[in-house]
Amino acid sequence: MQPRLKTSKKWTAFPKEYTEQIESVFQENFSDLLGSNKLVIEGRIYPAEVMLRVGLAQPGRISQANFEASMDYDPQKKDAVDRIHNCIDATASMMMDYFESDGESEFPRTWQEFPFNGVKVYLQFTTENTDLEAQANALLGEDDDSLVLEEQENEDALDRSEVDETLSHDQDEEDFPEDETEEDDEEDEDDSGPRMFGGGKKKKGDMH
Repeated sequence: MQPRLKTSKKWTAFPKEYTEQIESVFQENFSDLLGSNKLVIEGRIYPAEVMLRVGLAQPGRISQANFEASMDYDPQKKDAVDRIHNCIDATASMMMDYFESDGESEFPRTWQEFPFNGVKVYLQFTTENTDLEAQANALLGEDDDSLVLEEQENEDALDRSEVDETLSHDQDEEDFPEDETEEDDEEDEDDSGPRMFGGGKKKKGDMH
């Protein structure tokens, strides 16, 4: 999992409670679509960046469909929880578009900025397998002190927020709106975010 900013080196993993609740949110909202896919949730807080990866891993398949979101983060504002929520909403929209297009959506393969819910979010789609990526990093020595992993919860970054209340909000209508009319689409065109990917189709096999 590669951060967007070149200055992003040291990072703090999302607390276990956060990743578990994020997974529960996706399990609940995509229960009818996941099938045999396994959800892989990874989150990191860098000094100036918050990053979330929501992956879909299929049994017996090497590639993994990863929906990744990154946002600028200011430790002084203690807004990490808000940025995490934005990333959850953005990756959920990407995943919905992925399922609606049968895996043929045109997602950016490198970080690209999009307006989303009134803020700037950076999105990309990758196919790295999380387990294989971790094994490769270990072999290359990229898990040493040059990329310090701080497993303990960073209370300052998370603004001492209550996990249960901040991540268990209802996303049914907010994150997965019903189909809009053409008139609504025209009005929201400048702030369509990840939903804009629905227009393009990939050639089958590009994501394998």
